[in-house]
Parts: sequence; structure tokens; C-alpha cells
Amino acid sequence: MKETTPTTTNNNNTRNEDDDYELIKIIMLGDYKTGKGSVLRRYHFNEFELGVSSIGVDFIKREYGFVNGKYYKIQIWDVNSCERFRSIKTQSYYRGSHGFMIVYDCTNQESFDNLKFWINEVKTKSPHSNNSSIVIIGNKCDLVNDIKVDPIKAKQFCDSVSIPSFQNVSAKDSININEPFEILFKQIIEKGHSQTVSPKLIRQTNVNNNNKSCNIL
Repeated sequence: MKETTPTTTNNNNTRNEDDDYELIKIIMLGDYKTGKGSVLRRYHFNEFELGVSSIGVDFIKREYGFVNGKYYKIQIWDVNSCERFRSIKTQSYYRGSHGFMIVYDCTNQESFDNLKFWINEVKTKSPHSNNSSIVIIGNKCDLVNDIKVDPIKAKQFCDSVSIPSFQNVSAKDSININEPFEILFKQIIEKGHSQTVSPKLIRQTNVNNNNKSCNIL
């Protein structure tokens, strides 16, 4: 698992490291080779590297900032959709998730057809079930001569399954990358689906557990 953390964003509010914060966990799903890892890399690092794919799970975290007096941090997990990693997703990575970005390849009709599978995965395994926040994006829209999925039909499909947020993007050419993430974050915040984390409580719990271990010895 690869974990990366950018520098903290600047904002007008001040906070200490011990202050409580709201954690948002995003899972990226979709067929293999739809470019999930490239989308995440473009969003997080503003970089693109052809042929990069996640091996198991890629995990990034970043500071989001204050919204309505609460400080938010984001975790985004890119879970590889190869069959040999399918059990990993079902066992742990849906747990504690707050939102999902499902990616298909504009040049691959099958990856679009498989959106139904991924939506069903979310609705059956997400802790928020049918009230999960979902954004669908069609990657590789820069390959205009190879596009197989009509964006109008893609939007109609999203409307038919009550997912209002759809966007064609290009990780390679950095087209429409940031907007889907921002839409997803705002949906989660509005629904109040984030998790409150207390660093003080976590530290105190660790101290108590260590003391118990010493008493046993």
C-alpha cells in the first residue's frame, strides 16, 4: 500500500494537532485499466505517467480545510479491480467509507456497461447503502477518435440510477479533474456522513492499552 500526504492547505481558521477533525473516506472503483490511478495521481500531484496502475491499493490523504466551523481531512483509496483483489474490497475497504467515485473508460464500452455492477457493489456493501454519495466519471475523453461511449447516453444512464453527478475527464490532459472530487466532498459534508476523529482520545486509549500490557507482564 502506498501512502502519500501533501502539505496542509492554508486557511483563516487556526487549529492544533490535538483538535478533533472530520474524516472523509473516498473509495475509487471501476474496471481494470480505466485509469483510476491516473485520475488520482493527476488530482493529488498534478502529474500523469502513462502505464501506471495500482498494485492492490493506493492510498492518499490530504487536508481539506474548514467547512462551517469543522476541519476536514480526506482519505482517497484506489482499489485495484483485478479479480485477485476482489476479496480485499469486500472484506475491508467498503467499511467506514463515506463516498465513491466510479470510473469507466470512454473508449471501452464494456467498462461503461459494468457500471451497474459497481453501483450494486456500493449499494449492497456501503455502510450508507442507498444513501451513499456517488460520482461517476468517464476517463480518457482526450482520445476523441476512439470514444465508444456517448456522453449524452452516459448522462441519461446516471439520471436513470439517480446519480446526478457525471463528468467526462482526462487524467492525461488534466480536463475536469478537480470538479468531481469537490462535488463528492460537498455531497458527503452536506449529508453529515464524515467520521469525527479525536487525536486526544486515540492517544489516551493507546496509553491505557500500554499500561494494561505492562500490568499483565
